[in-house]
Amino acid sequence: MRPAFSSTKSAAAFALLLFVLLTLPVIIGKNLPPREQSYAIQGWDNGPYPWLRQQIFEETNDIDIAFVGSSLMMWGIDTPYVQAKLSEQLSRPAVIRSICWGGTGYDSLYFITQDLLAHRKVRLLVFYDEDNALKGYRNSQAPIWFRYGDNAEGLDGLPVKEKSLFYFSAIIGAPRNLLSLLRLNLPLEVTSSTSNYMETMFLTPNPATRLGSVAAQLICNSVADGLPFKLFTPHTETSPADVCIYSTASQAGFQFLDKPLPAWQKHFAAKFGALAKEHGCKLVLLNLPQFDTNRSTVLWERFFWPDLFSNQLNIVGIQPARLWGGLSESDVYLLFGNVGHRNNAYASHLNQNGQKFFTQLITPALVKLYEVAGKP
Repeated sequence: MRPAFSSTKSAAAFALLLFVLLTLPVIIGKNLPPREQSYAIQGWDNGPYPWLRQQIFEETNDIDIAFVGSSLMMWGIDTPYVQAKLSEQLSRPAVIRSICWGGTGYDSLYFITQDLLAHRKVRLLVFYDEDNALKGYRNSQAPIWFRYGDNAEGLDGLPVKEKSLFYFSAIIGAPRNLLSLLRLNLPLEVTSSTSNYMETMFLTPNPATRLGSVAAQLICNSVADGLPFKLFTPHTETSPADVCIYSTASQAGFQFLDKPLPAWQKHFAAKFGALAKEHGCKLVLLNLPQFDTNRSTVLWERFFWPDLFSNQLNIVGIQPARLWGGLSESDVYLLFGNVGHRNNAYASHLNQNGQKFFTQLITPALVKLYEVAGKP
């Protein structure tokens, strides 16, 4: 069997190359391209990154309400509707934005929101439980938005195993960062006459024309099942009065499971809360509808979040039994864009029908919380 290396010199050269690669994030340090390049190198297939880059690094006005998080939030809220209603209440143009991306996780929630708050002031931050523990993976875009020279301090307090995962993601992203130092990437156009990936894949208007939200014209797995999308307006007795905001008076409408959170989720959730407090943002944890709890009489939460966020947030939602009251299972399917197999429903995304239905119910509560957020 031939030896792996023809000589000691070649073995030493390989070891040196491996050492340089493994220490590249440390060697580069803060000698990185502008932070904006982390978003400029992204296309539309991982989320509306051209829109994110524009909103974070080009727009400078204050944001009244920012919906932040991964795709469930991006599909779940009709952002233009919320902006119109808050504008009516304020008697001035409100500024509402969905700053969302693909791939769930509290790590992306923290680091991307950190970029947002470094450039724009936000009064109310609305997020949801970024639980991806069941999937068993971290956000695949970590090599893009995690840069060791920028973000190493965000790892302080994490277990060594978790730190190593982010460090190795920085190794993967290092060559691209070096290349961006030599030649900056030109960002994609936010709007174009050519349909982008999200428009084509999800049959939605360009998210940039909807303040960052996706209005998907899909029903269940309609691409696979051949089910055509059709407009559907649920007729129920549900009203904005059914929205539940957690308090000692309303706690019977919530069920906290108090499951142990994975160390990395708890770490970045706490960092996110501290970041919001540092920038004077009020927090709202939105319990987004899921198909698999379509008849529950309580709002389920994995953890007693007020403890983790030091009681600085409101938890808001509608008990599924109230939300779906009077609707058949087939009706509920018309409100979701990708429920999965009918016999194995899982946490899913609202389509255009469901987004419109849910947003109209939840918006008065969000407007109320916005008004409260401005008071000492």
